[in-house]
Amino acid sequence: MSYVSWEEFWWNNITGAHSLVSAVAVELLESRSVVLNVPSDIPWRHSMRSAISTYFQEKNDFRDIIIQPIDAVDDNHELLEPGRFILSRFASLSVSKGYREKSKVTIQDYISQKGVIRNQIIWVKGLSGKTAEQWVKFCKAFSTNSIADGLFVLEVQGGLHTADTKHLRTIEFNECVSSYDVQLFNSFILDEQRIYTENWKKYISATAALVCGIDAEVSELLLRVTDFKRESPIDGIQRIAEMPDFERRGTNDQSKHVLWSIRNKQNSVIEYSIWAAQVQVLFPIIEMERVSIIQKWNTQIKDALEDNTITQYGEIIKNPMDVELGTLCYMMSHRKNADLYLLYLPDETDRNRVRFLHECRNLLAHVSCCSPEQIVALLDNETDELGVVLSTNEEILNRKKAYHVAEPCY
Repeated sequence: MSYVSWEEFWWNNITGAHSLVSAVAVELLESRSVVLNVPSDIPWRHSMRSAISTYFQEKNDFRDIIIQPIDAVDDNHELLEPGRFILSRFASLSVSKGYREKSKVTIQDYISQKGVIRNQIIWVKGLSGKTAEQWVKFCKAFSTNSIADGLFVLEVQGGLHTADTKHLRTIEFNECVSSYDVQLFNSFILDEQRIYTENWKKYISATAALVCGIDAEVSELLLRVTDFKRESPIDGIQRIAEMPDFERRGTNDQSKHVLWSIRNKQNSVIEYSIWAAQVQVLFPIIEMERVSIIQKWNTQIKDALEDNTITQYGEIIKNPMDVELGTLCYMMSHRKNADLYLLYLPDETDRNRVRFLHECRNLLAHVSCCSPEQIVALLDNETDELGVVLSTNEEILNRKKAYHVAEPCY
């Protein structure tokens, strides 16, 4: 599969993201307006709106329904109340001036009776704080019998806790989308490449997802601009933070976005996410290699355990499979007498590998990250079914030079 538009793939094919798209569309199809709570750093917001619009249009029977986007800030310079703004924006001059606050008819009912937004869905973006509260209050009192009467989508940044009503439902981005969706998304992107082996792909997809959280847009870009074999993901994040197109991303202190962290010298937060990914992916690989080495030298290790009293975590061990890497290193470096070590492995390469694996495992156990060089040493011995090494530094460098950064959506 070759998919050029990854933002469309994200909203249309990834489970969590598409569940948000369908949830909003379904509420509209049920003739209910929607409060859509999204983070300030939502990825590809224009594509989200397009995906919801497309899904809605495909499912509804009213072919003449139009989705009208408005910006609560840029389009309302006079700071009108929502009802007055709707009249000034969508009603004729006579209808707009015809409403009187002292009449017994609410402004919502007046708008509905006059068909001001008939066959329209008003998508209000740029909402936050008191402005968002005003629009929610207005929409709670706006009743509709069908889609044709007119509906609203209130795109609220930062979240707004409001009770659902008969005519207004809340959809939470954070309840639909998680970093696991981003990790799955990363896996699809990496499946397009033969630059990295399968273990590399697992590591990179997990790392980018945990580092970038729910920002799939920054995660996708991180995959393109980072040479994971030569540098830390922090280096790639630093480059993204310096890109003019992303200068507005991660400016909200409360979002704890990765770009906010890098700009505010909170590298320890990012390093913790990298460590979590390494524990998730590298730890099992280290353990599998430990088992492989023990199986290879089972006789020598078994004899050493029988000939010597070896304790581990306060217990005497006799089964070679129970021997941890630290214990193997101890047995290889301590002598039972002047001539013999507790354990001697004839292969120097394997002896060095045991020590290296122990060093990596020890780092992870103490909440420290393995370096790119150590990760290469762990992962670059993977080959495909033909025995050909799948990843080379030259290929990665060529890809890095060729990357193109798409303009982000706000």
